[in-house]
Amino acid sequence: MIKKVAWVVTGAGHFLRECIDVIAEYKSDINLFVSRAGLEVIKVYGLYDHLLKESIDIVNDQSASSASCGAFAAGRYSVLVIAPATSNTVAKCALGIADSLPTNLFAQAGKSKVPIVVLPSDVSCEIESVTPSGKRIMVYPRPIDMRNVDMLKKFPGVTVVDDVEKLRSSLEIYIL
Repeated sequence: MIKKVAWVVTGAGHFLRECIDVIAEYKSDINLFVSRAGLEVIKVYGLYDHLLKESIDIVNDQSASSASCGAFAAGRYSVLVIAPATSNTVAKCALGIADSLPTNLFAQAGKSKVPIVVLPSDVSCEIESVTPSGKRIMVYPRPIDMRNVDMLKKFPGVTVVDDVEKLRSSLEIYIL
């Protein structure tokens, strides 16, 4: 059985376009999971039609206690990618709260010893981001957001990356 990549998109706009490009590039190797907020943000950024046009395999499972979680224990996935990950998702993962699709997949991947790669939207104390309209803005993550990212970096089996190129390099280990 060929293992695939489970990729979760949360409700973060920062890094979203770049992540969608990587997903499209490796689409035959990826099952894309989208949280409710992730779907909203994908549509707001005008990327939903792009996903459809690219024939991306979207797992449309919007429940918090996803049946998809069992796929990790069954060995169907080589890695879980959460990118981009909101500060909310990062905080819940760091604190062991599993009450949404992304956080349940994180918990189950960890319990099944499936490697996890996370690209948080909050990667530094000062971030230049792009709004859906294309306007460049500055975002200043709170100290608690940065502490949660640091906490996540200490989890065994979890790789936290701070840009899309590092995400791509981490992903290629499991695809190529």
